[in-house]
Amino acid sequence: MLVLFREAGLEGQRQPKLPTVISYDPNDFTKFKWGGHVDWRSDASDLKKLPKDAVDVAADFIGAICNHALSKIEASVPRDYFLMCQKQFVLSVPAVWSDKAKDTTLRAAKKAGIHPVSLAKEPEAAALYTLYVQERALGVGDAFVLNWSLELASGMAGSLGLNKRFSGAVQNVVGDDQWLALKKSIGWAKAQAEFDKQVKPAFKGNLDEYYFINFPQADLDDNPDENLASNCWNMTGKDVKNIFDPLITDILRLIDEQVKNALIKRQGQGIKGIFLVGGFGSSLYLKAAVEKEHPGIQVIQPDDAWVAIVKGAVLSRLPNQASVVSTQAVRHYGVAAWPQYEPAIDKCQVTKIFPDDGTVRCRRMTWYIYSGEDLKRDQKIKFPFFRTLEDDFPDDDLLFDTELVESESKMPPTYPNPGIDTKTSCLCTSDLRTMDRSLLQKKAGTDGKTYYNVHYDLVVSTEAANMRFSLEVNGVEMGAVLEKYS
Repeated sequence: MLVLFREAGLEGQRQPKLPTVISYDPNDFTKFKWGGHVDWRSDASDLKKLPKDAVDVAADFIGAICNHALSKIEASVPRDYFLMCQKQFVLSVPAVWSDKAKDTTLRAAKKAGIHPVSLAKEPEAAALYTLYVQERALGVGDAFVLNWSLELASGMAGSLGLNKRFSGAVQNVVGDDQWLALKKSIGWAKAQAEFDKQVKPAFKGNLDEYYFINFPQADLDDNPDENLASNCWNMTGKDVKNIFDPLITDILRLIDEQVKNALIKRQGQGIKGIFLVGGFGSSLYLKAAVEKEHPGIQVIQPDDAWVAIVKGAVLSRLPNQASVVSTQAVRHYGVAAWPQYEPAIDKCQVTKIFPDDGTVRCRRMTWYIYSGEDLKRDQKIKFPFFRTLEDDFPDDDLLFDTELVESESKMPPTYPNPGIDTKTSCLCTSDLRTMDRSLLQKKAGTDGKTYYNVHYDLVVSTEAANMRFSLEVNGVEMGAVLEKYS
C-alpha cells in the first residue's frame, strides 16, 4: 500500500515523497523530528556530534517512516483485521549499490525492528510495475527498454539533478553574496517548490515560454540583465532548456546504449517500446527528446510512473504476479587463489612455496561471476576451495577466512591489485568445526609430514537483491558462513 504523507512542513498537502531529513533533540537523543516535521532553517543538528553511527540514524529514520505508514494503514481498516494480517516489508535499492551498502541498509531496517524485510533492486521493481500495468499490451517474447532515475558518474540524472542545476542557475542570477542569504530564507524554499511543481512538469522545450520564479521576503537587488525584479525571476524557456539539456544528453546516451545492447542480444528483433518511469519520467521534454532520438520506437509514459519503483517493490512480494527470472551482474566477483606457478605465462609478483607438495604457487585471480553475465534467480554459484592442514590440527583450524573480491574494470584483472582495479567485497568466515573428519583426504607431504586436504564449496545464491552465502561439502550443506562487508 502506498502511503501519501500529510505532515507538518509539507504545506498540508498529500505528498508522495518527503524530505530525507532528521533532527535530534540536543537534550535527549532518543527524541527527534523527521521528514516534513523538520524546519530546515532552525532545526538543523550536527550529526557528527551525535552518539550514534550512520546505521543508528538510518534506523531511526526508516523506523519513523514504517511506523507512520502502519498507523495510516491501521486507521483505514478495522483494527482487529489489521493486527491479524501478516506483514512483510521490502526496501528498494539502486542496482549499482555496493554489497556493503545493501547489507548496511538491511542492518538499519532490522535495527529499526522491521521484520521480515527483503531488498528489491530498483530497475527490477520498475520493470515489474511496467509489466503489471501493460500486461495486455505486452506479449511473450516482447522486449522493452526501461528508463528510470539513472545514477551517472557526473551526478544524479533525474529530478534531483534538475533541482541541483536549478540551484546553480539561481546562484548565477542573484550573485554569490546574495545567494548565501537567499538559500537560508523562506523565499528559497518557495522558489524550489515553484520550480519543482510547476516548471519541471510543464516545460516542453518551447523557448518562447516564460516562467515566474518568486522569492518572497528575499529583498534581492533588481538585475534587469538577468530578468530579476521585485524578488521575481522572469525565467525564459532558454533558461529552463539550459538546466534540462545536460541531463537529457546523459539520459539519451544511456537509453541509446540500452537499445543497442537489447538489439544485439535479440539478434535484430525489434523493441516494443521505451517506458519512462520515475519522477523525471513524466517530463514531456524528456519524452520529446527520446522520440526524436528513436523515431522507430514508441515512447510511453505510464500513469503514476513516479511511483513505479514503490509499487513494483510491493509486487515483487505478492504471489501470482510477474517475477524476475534473471538479471545481469553489475560487476565481476571472484577470489584470489594459489594455483601452481607457470614461469612461461605468469607475471605475478606474489609467490609462495607450499610445504605439503613443495610446489611454487602464484597469487592469481579466479573469477566466477562476470559483469554483464546473466544470473538466473535462485541460481547457486559454487566457489570450490581446498585447504591443507597438518596432522593433529585443532578444531579452530577449520575456521577459514575467504575474501570475496570484486572489480568494476571492463576486463577483470588476472592478478589481485587492491585499491586499483580490485577490492574486497566481503570477508566470508567458513566454519567447518562440526564436520566429520573422516571426510577429509589424508596425504603424505614431500617433507615427510602428514597432511589433510579440506575440500568445500562456498555457495553464493542470487535469490534476492543481495547475495546470500552457504557452505557445502560433497554437495551437502553443512557448517555456517559469516560474512563481513568491507
